[in-house]
Amino acid sequence: MYFRIKRKFILLTIVCIILGLSMVGAKLNVIETMTVMLQKEELLEIEDITTYRVDVNFDPVEKILTAKEKITYKNKRDTAFNALYFHLYPNAFKTEETVPFEKREMELAYPKGFEPGYIQIDNVKNNEENLNYVTMGVGESILKVNLNKPLEIGEKITLEINFTVKIPPSTGRFGYGTNTINIANWYPILSVFDGEKWNLEPYYAIGDPFYSDMGDYRVVLAMPKEYVLASTGKLIKKESIDGKVYWTLEADAVRDFAMIVSDQFKVLEDEINDIKINCYYFEDPLADLALQTAKDSIQIFSEIFGKYPYPQFSVAASDFFIGGMEYPNLVFIDTSLYKEEHKEILEYIIAHETAHQWWYGIVGNDEIREPWLDEALTEYSTLLYYEKKYGEEKRRQVFKEMIVRYYEAYRAMQDNENEVIYRSIKEFKDAQEYQALVYHKGAMFIDDLRKQLGDELFFQTMKVYFDKYKYKNANTEDFIKVCEQVSNKSLRGNFRKWLKYEKE
Repeated sequence: MYFRIKRKFILLTIVCIILGLSMVGAKLNVIETMTVMLQKEELLEIEDITTYRVDVNFDPVEKILTAKEKITYKNKRDTAFNALYFHLYPNAFKTEETVPFEKREMELAYPKGFEPGYIQIDNVKNNEENLNYVTMGVGESILKVNLNKPLEIGEKITLEINFTVKIPPSTGRFGYGTNTINIANWYPILSVFDGEKWNLEPYYAIGDPFYSDMGDYRVVLAMPKEYVLASTGKLIKKESIDGKVYWTLEADAVRDFAMIVSDQFKVLEDEINDIKINCYYFEDPLADLALQTAKDSIQIFSEIFGKYPYPQFSVAASDFFIGGMEYPNLVFIDTSLYKEEHKEILEYIIAHETAHQWWYGIVGNDEIREPWLDEALTEYSTLLYYEKKYGEEKRRQVFKEMIVRYYEAYRAMQDNENEVIYRSIKEFKDAQEYQALVYHKGAMFIDDLRKQLGDELFFQTMKVYFDKYKYKNANTEDFIKVCEQVSNKSLRGNFRKWLKYEKE
């Protein structure tokens, strides 16, 4: 995420720093069918990957989703499970006390006033047999499904969950505004079992409080024909049935599935290295810049880290006060940034969110416990975009103006010298502290690491780290080991100095 902490980066940086520092029953008519081929380097076939099959109907008047989801999961852990756990992120939007926004953001998040959003579980079945379930946790944001018999090691199970989602009038990841309906973190998604326990953290107001394994998705969305869809995955076909259009989408080996819907979208399309690039916009004078930035970012990061493995990537302007947010194959960008006076910020945020396709998107990590790992790498990757596109001098300029300057402004207002970067998002006092340390100082650490290693070893390290952990979840210890193995240097002292990472 860029603006909310890299989503909040620019706007939050400007807002937080400036403000903060100063204080089939019908005839089928096929209207379009599309088949997208993967590029020559195919996606890794993950053995026994979890699959999600979701059929969903969208009512744009009532802002309601009615859905049926089938999840097939194989227990690849070394213990049997009596229950499976899912995140129900929309339930965080039920009350003002649990919404994932800081108090000072509420007027921006709900410009027309607060109204609740939620997800209601109607039933859960296995082989047509009803299963007992309970919603639990902060704001009932966790679904616990009790199994009728233990899921033994190596066994598979298919669950069917019927649910209804109410979308709130919120201009964040999940909600609607004047132009768009943002449908992210909207369905029951399986929690991560890390070997000892299930990850059951709530939807925090700071950072990107997400952590998920890879999954294969097939989503069929039905909605009125006047609406255009930007989404994760590739479009397989569009069909017209009884006055509605059914969009069939597939996404292999992704961590999540997000959508943006609008009846006002215009679309620009291009291609880079056999990857289709889509730019969804309104009457925006900078749509061409957005498209070009996306193209250049995909090419640059593919060359530096490893090839982007999906057949498409989309940048979508949206009612999104946070600035920018990444999802697989799709990024949300605040439509208010598509103005001449914001063009530099727009380019920066798009490059940042695109870099997230590599860091968290392909190489995953626990964004709650170790948010620095993907955000610092992503922030520094944004600098590499400027370096490769415009030259070293431009990188230095952006580094000084967009990172060092904001970090030093934050430091000037702080009495606490104990700047711990390596910590959970729930341990940061506010978004301003989180941004200054995780994004800005985190990028400064990666810059220092590059100096310690030298360019050749640094870029080799990044390639090895990406290749070793793509489609997997990594942690700080994994990153350190790759750095030390590639460089044949002891670097723990650097991680301790910069991050306050104390593990040996």
